[in-house]
Amino acid sequence: MVDEAALQEVIFTTFLTSGTATLIAAAIGVPLGAWCARQHASVFSKLQTIITALYGLPPVVVGVFVYSLFSKSGALGGLDLLFTVEAMIFAQTCLILPLIWGGSWAAFEAVGDDYSDTLGTLGVSPRQRLMLEVGLAKNGVYHAVILGFGRAIAEVGAVIMVGGNISGKTRVMTTSIVLETSKGNMDQAALLGLLLLGLSLALVAFASFARTQRRRKKPALLGEHVLAATAFQGESERVISLSKNENRLLEDVELQLQPGTIISVVGESGAGKSTLLRCLAGLEGDEVQCGPEACVFVPQRPVLLTPSVAEELYFSSQYFPSLPPSARYYQNKFSLGHLSEHSTANLSGGERQRLVLARQLSLAPSLLLLDECTANLGWKHIQAIEDELMRLKNEGVCIVMVTHNILQAKRLADEVVVLHEGKRLSDDDPLVKGILTGSWMNQ
Repeated sequence: MVDEAALQEVIFTTFLTSGTATLIAAAIGVPLGAWCARQHASVFSKLQTIITALYGLPPVVVGVFVYSLFSKSGALGGLDLLFTVEAMIFAQTCLILPLIWGGSWAAFEAVGDDYSDTLGTLGVSPRQRLMLEVGLAKNGVYHAVILGFGRAIAEVGAVIMVGGNISGKTRVMTTSIVLETSKGNMDQAALLGLLLLGLSLALVAFASFARTQRRRKKPALLGEHVLAATAFQGESERVISLSKNENRLLEDVELQLQPGTIISVVGESGAGKSTLLRCLAGLEGDEVQCGPEACVFVPQRPVLLTPSVAEELYFSSQYFPSLPPSARYYQNKFSLGHLSEHSTANLSGGERQRLVLARQLSLAPSLLLLDECTANLGWKHIQAIEDELMRLKNEGVCIVMVTHNILQAKRLADEVVVLHEGKRLSDDDPLVKGILTGSWMNQ
């Protein structure tokens, strides 16, 4: 029977070993995952496959490697670390590093896939973008670290090989269970197993509770009014072409971008409407200045960057202090007042859409690119958004909006551009006339 003092020593050594290994592996693996997710060379795809395969790395293989490394004849034998807690920490770090590295890589990669268009057109600095990506990937990173800790604390093969299961020095709970089982003390082994399980669950539950219950300081929503918009002063004549993999996506699409105008882009799905906006935003082809008082892009699929509605409304003032706050104005304008204390995770699709539009418009654009910004919204919210677009137009903003709503295009636009198979149709084309008169269905 293990006495109380010995049991406390075993528990302390267990959490010292596994906890330290998890912290070291996270300190290495999370930055590596973030860096690798930004790389696009083919070699990184092969590296990711290798890291994923190492998720199932056998502990005894790690034990043999570390033992040979720290043995008297090994490369690091002079350090005399074999059969020490330090050797056990090193072994567990090697064992769980692929889990944390690969899991973080996947988390940051998902952020890049889902948020790249928005993050690429916000105008934030590289450091600000990295902090945003860390915040967006934190759930995936958290689960990767927890998986790593779970594997470390349950591991027995490597630690018993390099630690030696020395009483009062390198004995941990898993090796104690093995020892009691080999001695035939099954009741003692079962109790130790239940204690290990309970302590692990309690620690993970505490970490999860602390993460979900952590209170964030919600910003005060200031800005009852907005200042006059920034008039568009960019290049007026644009001829846009784009090819990918020998496929012609856009061919000589001509646009006249003028201050105080709205251009509506219509056409069937796959005609190149969203691609045209991506080109104007600098996501394809030429680089474009995006961000405050410049080009602002609102993608078709709304993505939120912060945990709460209040933070999302205050985003522009937080990241660009030179911009006067307009959170209160857009909160009232787009009927978001009752949601200010809510989490963004609990919003409906329409609420997310309005909130993203409020965040982007608070950047005071001079060139505003909108991709289906009123799709799936009710008439009341559409009217509020259209009123705001007319205000921006009257103050000199150039607006290019993609829409499937022909009536909206005719109601708002100074010019309607019809795309078909990546080309702009001339105004006298029968299809254009049919679309704008509503008779094209009968052709």
